[in-house]
Amino acid sequence: MTRPGIAGLALLAAVSLALVACGDTAEKNDYVDEVNRVTSTLQSGLTEVGSGAIVSAPDQAAGVFEEFAGQIGTAASDLEGISAPDEVAGAHDEIVQNLRTLEDAATGAADDIRNGGPVAVAGVAAQFLTEANRIGSEIDSMIVEINLTLQG
Repeated sequence: MTRPGIAGLALLAAVSLALVACGDTAEKNDYVDEVNRVTSTLQSGLTEVGSGAIVSAPDQAAGVFEEFAGQIGTAASDLEGISAPDEVAGAHDEIVQNLRTLEDAATGAADDIRNGGPVAVAGVAAQFLTEANRIGSEIDSMIVEINLTLQG
């Protein structure tokens, strides 16, 4: 995968995963702070992946996807451990599920690259980015919903 491809994915995640503090209650603000802490950790990990993403060998490309899958899995697990306010619990759970789907897609991409060799890298990367953009849009919708609900 090329540097622009991974960097674009990192940018997508950075834009999508940001809650806004509402000033309403300490509980809601604590929730926002916890979610943003987890997602900023994911974002910094994605930046690291993006900086080392110029790859030529299938094993290197597969390794990039495996590392990315691990970072997403950690973020999803951390988010699962955060208690969301009742009014946004459903949207919070959807974000976790979308991250799990993205984690599976990254793991599958690594496997596909290893099985397909050098010829597979570009096609698998393009397919993954399409799926990541779709999932990112869904996560973005949930973030907007959470922000509107918490600020409402």
